[in-house]
Amino acid sequence: MIFLNAEQFIQEAVESIFSQSYPDWELLLVDDGSTDRSTTIALRYASHHPGRVRYIEHPDHQNRGMSASRNLGVCHSRGKFIAFLDADDVWLPDKLKQQVALLENRPEAAMVYGPTQWWYSWTGKPEDRQRDFVHDLGVSPDILVQPPDLLVQIVQNEGVSPCTCSVLVRQEAIQRWGGFEEVFQGLYEDQAFFAKLACHAPVFVSSHCSARYRQHPGSNCSVMQETGQDKPARLVFLNWLSAYLSKQKIDSPHVWRAIQKEFWPYQQPGLHRLVQFARQGLPGQLYRQVRQGISQWTRLPIIRNLRLLRFRRLQPLHNGRQHGTPIVRPYWANFLQQYQSDIRGRALEIGTTTTIRLYGGQALVQAEAIDLEAHSPEVTVVADISRADQIPSDRYDCFVNQFTLHLIYDIEAALYHSVRILKPGGVLLLNFPCLDYYFTNGLNMGTGAPLYMHWWFTPIQVENMLRRVGLAGSDYKMQVYGNLFARVAYQMNMPAEELTRRELDFVDEGHPLLICVRAVKPANWQAARPEYRTAWTPDTTPAQWNPVSGHYPS
Repeated sequence: MIFLNAEQFIQEAVESIFSQSYPDWELLLVDDGSTDRSTTIALRYASHHPGRVRYIEHPDHQNRGMSASRNLGVCHSRGKFIAFLDADDVWLPDKLKQQVALLENRPEAAMVYGPTQWWYSWTGKPEDRQRDFVHDLGVSPDILVQPPDLLVQIVQNEGVSPCTCSVLVRQEAIQRWGGFEEVFQGLYEDQAFFAKLACHAPVFVSSHCSARYRQHPGSNCSVMQETGQDKPARLVFLNWLSAYLSKQKIDSPHVWRAIQKEFWPYQQPGLHRLVQFARQGLPGQLYRQVRQGISQWTRLPIIRNLRLLRFRRLQPLHNGRQHGTPIVRPYWANFLQQYQSDIRGRALEIGTTTTIRLYGGQALVQAEAIDLEAHSPEVTVVADISRADQIPSDRYDCFVNQFTLHLIYDIEAALYHSVRILKPGGVLLLNFPCLDYYFTNGLNMGTGAPLYMHWWFTPIQVENMLRRVGLAGSDYKMQVYGNLFARVAYQMNMPAEELTRRELDFVDEGHPLLICVRAVKPANWQAARPEYRTAWTPDTTPAQWNPVSGHYPS
């Protein structure tokens, strides 16, 4: 952790390291010439934890810049993996545990990184809570990206460059490729390092969000943008990158085309300004007005009715391929936003921890996933939730069970265990699809046994099942989403983006599409475990999951 005058945030950053579920770490606090109390705070941690935390500074307490400070820390480090955390950011509790497992299982990867939450809500202001988002990776997650594909992404789109707080790197890779370039004292010091690594070594891109990147006006990036120094700094980076690639004899045409495109605004500034003026001026206004007019025209009732003639067909839209956002997803997102304060403490999710991390906020202490197989490091509980006797009772503060219950034959046993593993007062957030595509041969998603669609649900059916597992009417709240049109549109594979707000929000309880439930485990909960039932399944070859075709198999 490098720091310069970071007394406002450094303690919170350090505490996020002490909160890691992975125990085997050392912390190097590298002082880049601070003149505020951050030096005192760092020295206090080092004195209180002498075997775990070390304080390092440049000779004569100099200010040498970010690259030189990171290199100083790397030189003093003793671990085979290096992680970076700036003093105004924080790690989520499973950051090291998840990423160490990923690198241990993939010896060919030099680095792992994942998405980062852009963190505005640290202010505590309600309006800032709505601004938080997890940035786009720019590449498909959970894959090993071979060089120089990641470099092309970094050059073309600065926004998809790895955030420094989200990476874990092998120390041998840092030593081999030369560490951070000390010519970059501030902006682009991280991108120069990532560019070097992406030139030469495979990088694993994870779907696991592991850090919060604090957005505040005093950050290095904000100051550079406010003072107009970001554009000259990018030119320095592009010049350095061109020289480095030439020296390394990197001749990938994709890389050089991307770099040449980024040079164009600097090589042809007059023409670039003219294009920018056109975009912002009258031609751009005309273009945007035409686009807006087309959008409004397509929403006219007569045009919408003509478009709905597409429904007179025997196959779903887009040849069954996933197109846009499935209609049930906005319903579930609205429900989670309503109850996101329940996602706290030790939380569990089916298959992944993406949802609980996205909605959990600072109240989330430990994120775990349950699935039939340990298909990723996120899966810390290998079990069938309908046969989960090995999971201790009263273990979790929250369990998010989403888009799964219709795939479980012994549904009452699954609900019983879902409640049992919660602590008294723990919250179960779950949904019940009312209809979906039926896989005639089952579906193999690579996460264990093939999946079969056993159930579609009605509200009265859900209420009866909840009561049979020991919950009273006062222990749960149920919300129904959907209407006749939403049901038809969902079955036809029409994306949520094509529905109007009224078509999405109107609720017709006679035609439900998704049932969402918030259940609280009562302090005196007592229920007998249901007698287990085993499903018959057909003797067929399951379809293979295709992420492009979505819930329609290819």
